[in-house]
Amino acid sequence: MKTNSIWVTWENQRRNRELSKALGIKLFELSEVDQIKSRFKKYVIGITKTLKIYIRERPNIVFCQNPSLILSLFFVLLKKLAGIKVVVDAHNGGLFPKEGRSLLLGHIARFVQRKADLTVVTNESLKKHVESNGGRGFVLPDKIPNIPITIPKKLKGRVNLLFICSYADDEPYEIVFRAAQNISPEICIYVTGNYQKKGIQQKQLPDNVVLTGFIPEDEYIEMLNSVYATIVLTSRENCLVCGAYETVAIGKPMILSRAEALTSYFNLGAVYSENTGEGMEKAIKEVIEREKELTAQVRELKSIRQREWEGKRQRFEEILSSWN
Repeated sequence: MKTNSIWVTWENQRRNRELSKALGIKLFELSEVDQIKSRFKKYVIGITKTLKIYIRERPNIVFCQNPSLILSLFFVLLKKLAGIKVVVDAHNGGLFPKEGRSLLLGHIARFVQRKADLTVVTNESLKKHVESNGGRGFVLPDKIPNIPITIPKKLKGRVNLLFICSYADDEPYEIVFRAAQNISPEICIYVTGNYQKKGIQQKQLPDNVVLTGFIPEDEYIEMLNSVYATIVLTSRENCLVCGAYETVAIGKPMILSRAEALTSYFNLGAVYSENTGEGMEKAIKEVIEREKELTAQVRELKSIRQREWEGKRQRFEEILSSWN
């Protein structure tokens, strides 16, 4: 892109890095804002830092991630005064804050959708939601990331799986712990994410579950390269989870929740589980039995989705170019 554009986010998220790089947009990743516990302090510092970036860069198009809803609200309020175009990259949490339980935040989310020049989402269902609220939507799934192939490291089990987890409200992580009790002890499940925020203790879990806690990027990539398959779960119907894209990038089979968006987009190389312990137990056995078949399917899926993404990127850039 030849326009003077910037991309601002208040958290560290792969989608921001991959999309901004692919589109040639300068990224400002203010992940330190996300670490501030006090909401008031977070928003004051976040807006101050963001405003300084805007004044210094003077862009004509601003891309921002939602969440943060406050960051997106700031830019849609600024756009008329500043004479800029605003593109909001909206995740499920930004379209349905607090899982739809907050009337106030829901009202703000709909206001942001109406006022943004374009709201980018990952699937057609979310695009329809944006348009039903008076906004303009565009479907651009995550770009399959470039993740290096590394030498696998020795892990605990005969068969090892990686449960990519952040312990978010939409992740039914308990079903994995229940399933682990009933599968072979030779099948080991490594679980990423900060388990301490949920009060979970390693001693409470079966021996074939290993809580890694939050791990750095290089260790995470090494884990991806070392397992048979991954597990990525959500209770949301219209959510395309980041861990699934990462699994496709590395060419591994995966176990996903049986949700509409996931079964449609990741329609090869995956086993789908009901969000129950019994469903997960069955899915684990199936992904191990079909590992070679599913691995071949993942490679095919990666090629298909990469070609599709390039077509969507070209159409997206045509819209942006028309604003000049």
